[in-house]
Amino acid sequence: MEWPNFYSNAYGTNNQMVSGLLSEMVIDEQMRQYRKRVLYQEIDEALVGKNKELFLKLTDELKVIMAYEKVQEA
Repeated sequence: MEWPNFYSNAYGTNNQMVSGLLSEMVIDEQMRQYRKRVLYQEIDEALVGKNKELFLKLTDELKVIMAYEKVQEA
């Protein structure tokens, strides 16, 4: 009788899970960096257009992203 190799099955599953989590982290980081770039452009446009309401809205969103990044660094 051959015993099932539980270790290799668990390892494969864990490896896939870790790989999936790492992929998700990379995608999240890239999305956040992209949104920051877009926000900086939109903030510049709001300043040029003297749109105070839009400027405040966009800078608030940027502050939230930057606060999140600061927490992640700690």
